[in-house]
Amino acid sequence: MTIHSGAGERLVRNRAALTATDWQLLIAAALAQVAAAAALRVMPLTTLQARAARFRRLAQAAMRGSDDRVIWAIQVTGRRLAGLSTCLVRALVVHLILDSPGRPLCLTIGVRRTADGALDAHAWVEREGRVLIGTTSDTYVPLVGWDSHCA
Repeated sequence: MTIHSGAGERLVRNRAALTATDWQLLIAAALAQVAAAAALRVMPLTTLQARAARFRRLAQAAMRGSDDRVIWAIQVTGRRLAGLSTCLVRALVVHLILDSPGRPLCLTIGVRRTADGALDAHAWVEREGRVLIGTTSDTYVPLVGWDSHCA
């Protein structure tokens, strides 16, 4: 099989550059997103958040790494999971893995009007005013924020 230069070659090269730790992080990120997406289909968001907190230590142990690396894994696998991994699913997983008493996060859901007048919703996660995952909150009007750390 011949791989031509370009995107395919970069993909092969990138896969070869991944470490065992990277693969573990990617697999855990994919499984966490699948679980979150399935749970969102059968229970209210507030119930999901409460139940997910019980698994925080296990999830954090499975997804050990720097904040940037964890977010990278969630974004990369989220793109591969297409419609299953929404902004809300990704935000929930980031919140589950990276939130801690010493480094609190704020998960926010906001809305905006599109050009045709429809409502568009989006979820994002911030820490100390910096958006970690999701689009900047400037274009959305926040509706709901989780945690006492939300502004």
